[in-house]
Amino acid sequence: MHRWLMIVGALLTAVALLLLSLLPDPPAEAVAMAGWVERGHSLLLWSDELLFFAVICWGAGARGLLGARQAGPSVRINVGGTALTIALAALFVVLLAVGRLVYPVFEIQPSAEVVALVVSSAFGALHLAFLGFAVTAVALNWSTRAGLIGRVVGIVAAAAFLVGSFPWLAPNGWNSLVAVLVAAWGVFLGLASGTGTENSGDATRRTHTIG
Repeated sequence: MHRWLMIVGALLTAVALLLLSLLPDPPAEAVAMAGWVERGHSLLLWSDELLFFAVICWGAGARGLLGARQAGPSVRINVGGTALTIALAALFVVLLAVGRLVYPVFEIQPSAEVVALVVSSAFGALHLAFLGFAVTAVALNWSTRAGLIGRVVGIVAAAAFLVGSFPWLAPNGWNSLVAVLVAAWGVFLGLASGTGTENSGDATRRTHTIG
C-alpha cells in the first residue's frame, strides 16, 4: 500500500508541475505580476490543489517504505530520505505561496511588490524541491532491487532534475518534460523500492529460521 501511495504522490506532483510549466512567462516588472496571476489563475489553482494531496501521498508512502526496513541503517537510505523530506517541504512552500496567489484571504489584495515576492518565492522553492529530488534519485535508486538499471535511472533523473531546477530560465517545453520525468522516476522508484540490503536481511533471517 505504501508503494502505491508513493506512486500516486509522484504522479500528482508531476501533473501539478506540468500545469505550472504551462503558465506564460512571468513579467519582469512587478506592476504587471497581478495580471499574470489572473491569466494563469486556473492553472495555479489546480496545481495548488494537486500539490496538497501529492505531498501527503508521497510523504506517507515514502515514510512507510523507508521506515519498514528490517536491516540495519544505510547511509544512502538516510541521505535519500532526508533529501526527499526537504523536497516535499519545499513543495509545501510552493503550495502555500500559490495558495496565497489564488485564494483571497480576508479579501486582502496584496500589492504588486508582494505578489512579485510570492511568485519569486514559489519558483525559488521549486528550485529547492528539484535539488532535493536530484539527491534522492541518486541515493535511493542506488539501493533499489533494480540493480544497475536502477542506478542508471537515478543518475539520468538526477541530471534532468538539476537542469530543471531553474524553471524560470528553462523554456516551457523543457519544464513540461521534467514534470513527466518526475512521474516516470517516481513510479520506477515506487515499484523498485525493495533494496538489496532488505533482501539480504530477509535471506539471513530465513537462514536462521531454517537452521
